[in-house]
Amino acid sequence: MKKWLFAALFLSSSFAHAALVEGRDYTVLAKPQPTLPAGKVEVIEFFSYTCIHCYNLEPALEAWSKKLPANVQFRREQIVWNKPMEGFARLFATMNASNTLGKLHHPALEAVVQKKINLADEAELAKWLPTQGVNATAFMQTYKSFGINAQVARASKITRDYAVQGTPTIVVGGKYATQPAEPARLLQVVNELIAKVASAK
Repeated sequence: MKKWLFAALFLSSSFAHAALVEGRDYTVLAKPQPTLPAGKVEVIEFFSYTCIHCYNLEPALEAWSKKLPANVQFRREQIVWNKPMEGFARLFATMNASNTLGKLHHPALEAVVQKKINLADEAELAKWLPTQGVNATAFMQTYKSFGINAQVARASKITRDYAVQGTPTIVVGGKYATQPAEPARLLQVVNELIAKVASAK
């Protein structure tokens, strides 16, 4: 997505089985962040619904997330770099609050990236929801709630705290952030970083 050249997202296939190299495969956050699940390795995907690379990663990431060991906790965070992105953070927070994330996450990526539907726009979102079998009235009531306002502010803060510069970025253990790579290599790097964090616990 923005701030990274598209070509940088795809490393040479010669790295497919290479050992991890700091600066090439991952970076260390200047300010490591506290992780929430005690005794577990926290993995966060920072993404955006406007990001084609997040869309391309999603099938592999979804399959990967279903096979995680018990000591790993995975979640996603919609980044907020600027005011126009707050609508996507509001959408993501509402999906979480209404237990529709599993149903709507991939269709939302597809709608924004492939169909160019601006789901950050309230009116466009309200029209799109019924096409996904969702009660738009109930969803939008949650969407406009005080609790969701707080989640949008949180999304902006966590984007700054983790110094996210591009998407997708996956942060492991509140410390290691992945560098751009094709999906198979990216997830291999994540797995190796998980092992690195787990061994240090």
